[in-house]
Amino acid sequence: MPFAVTLDLDPHGAGALAPLIDAVERADPEAMTPRRAGIAPHLTLAVYDRLVPAAITVPLQRFAEAQPAIAVQLASLGLFPGPPSVLFAAPVVSAELLALHRAYHQATWASGPRCWAHYLSENWVPHVTLGEGLGLAAVPTAVGNAIAAWRPRPAVLHKISLIRFRPVEVLWSTALAPAVP
Repeated sequence: MPFAVTLDLDPHGAGALAPLIDAVERADPEAMTPRRAGIAPHLTLAVYDRLVPAAITVPLQRFAEAQPAIAVQLASLGLFPGPPSVLFAAPVVSAELLALHRAYHQATWASGPRCWAHYLSENWVPHVTLGEGLGLAAVPTAVGNAIAAWRPRPAVLHKISLIRFRPVEVLWSTALAPAVP
C-alpha cells in the first residue's frame, strides 16, 4: 500500500472547498474526493510506494515543530488529464511554499525510500485534489460544475499527516508550529 505525507487545510479553507467537492461528487459518483475518503482537503508533499511509518514519524515531528503553518491563496482550478482525470484547486506557488517543500524533503530524506518522482522538488505541482479517478464522460460536467462554484479562496496549511491509502487511513498527524505573524 502506498503512503502519502500531506499538509491539511485549516477548517475554514477546507470548508470553502465543499461546494467544489459537491460539484465533483454530482458529476461522478465513482470519483474519489476528500470527503469520500474521510480526510480533510490537503496538499500532498510526497507519496511513497513503501515506507516504515515508525522510521519517518520522528523526522516528521521535528519538521512540524520547526515549520510554521503557512497561508496560501487557492487561485485557480486545474486538471491532470486522464483517463482517469484529477480535478484540483491550485495555490499560488510562492517562494515560501517551495521552501517548505524542499525543507520537508531535506528533513525526511534519510528516513525513508525515495518518493514518487513527480513529488520531488524539481517536478512538484502543488495542488489540493477535489476529485480523482474522474471518468472521461464526467470530466466536462465536473469542470463545469466546479467553475460555476469557483472563487479564489485563502487557506492555511496547518497540520501534517502521514496517510496510508486504499483504503485511506491516517497513521499519524500533528499541528505545524504556530504561524509567524
